Amino acid sequence: MLKTAKRIHSLPKYVPGKPVQELERDFGIENAIKLASNENPLGPSPKAKDAIIQAASKSHLYPDGDSYFLKRGIALKEGILPNQIVLGNGSNEVLELIGHCYIEEGDEVLMGKYCFIVYPIVTMLSQGTIVKVDMPNLVHNLSSFKSSITEATKVVFLANPNNPTGTIVSTEEIISLLEFLPEDVLLVVDEAYSEYVESKYRLNISTIIKKHQNLLVLKTFSKMYGIAGLRVGYAMGSEELISNLERAREPFNVNIIAQEAALASLEDHEHVARSIKVNNDGMLYLKTEISKLGLKTYPSYANFLLVEFPLDATNIYEELLKHGVIVRPLKNYNLSNCLRVTIGTREENEKFLGALKKVLGSIK
Repeated sequence: MLKTAKRIHSLPKYVPGKPVQELERDFGIENAIKLASNENPLGPSPKAKDAIIQAASKSHLYPDGDSYFLKRGIALKEGILPNQIVLGNGSNEVLELIGHCYIEEGDEVLMGKYCFIVYPIVTMLSQGTIVKVDMPNLVHNLSSFKSSITEATKVVFLANPNNPTGTIVSTEEIISLLEFLPEDVLLVVDEAYSEYVESKYRLNISTIIKKHQNLLVLKTFSKMYGIAGLRVGYAMGSEELISNLERAREPFNVNIIAQEAALASLEDHEHVARSIKVNNDGMLYLKTEISKLGLKTYPSYANFLLVEFPLDATNIYEELLKHGVIVRPLKNYNLSNCLRVTIGTREENEKFLGALKKVLGSIK
């Protein structure tokens, strides 16, 4: 029998949101909805859809390995140079590249107590040591991050807004942390949901990466831009940091359809504006209606809500499935009394609330 590396057996498992088709098969129902994976309920931009159709005829060809046009589009948006960008098959792949390049056995890697589960997975795959920092009220405390830095610290992961909590810290706090960190400690700021927040909460990429050579900022096309199924994410940083990540990157990691759809998405400002309005309206509606049920929601600056229940929420999640509603249970995030709910269309939000009321009524 082949011997498996010891670290593989202790890895936390990433559990994706249940697919709609699987739920409908399992329960013999129709018109199920998925509010589990923070996808844009409006789907891709119309311009992206057109680009996908056009690119399909070229799918017999290898993609541009350097993603020249997409990097140029991102560079124009962010005010940086193309060689300050590395692209990944989703930002998850970029996180893996960071592990390959900057985490070695015994290195300490800091992250919030309630963080995106891929951070500990990447750390353990690289044989680093996970250091979890307390999050009072589910918010990152950057003073606690500072006090947790040791000579063994090599990487700090910070999602802003944070997944799965939706909470945020100010740009001033992040800059203060950067100025505190030793130059040999890498700060990774994951801005997967940044398009949903006010500009004052977003880092000025062109200015900050010029000043701080130990900073990487991650973004994705999976959330606001609605092409999660095509898998495109990226990191921005100094030329040296990006050059190292490029060395570890697999060739042709972003396919030709994904590249062209992502580039077209950047050009559709109307779709972004519509998506923000749907999210803001849905957020207010859900928070208001959920509070009427006597349940707590946490402040969220992303496109999802964290809903807290008096007891373990696993049963509520399972009962919602029977009503054709998929949300995200958070037991593997050590938040077993919470469910994460993506903001959907008005129709989807109403269906979720109706199902939740029925489930709560049946278990009292």
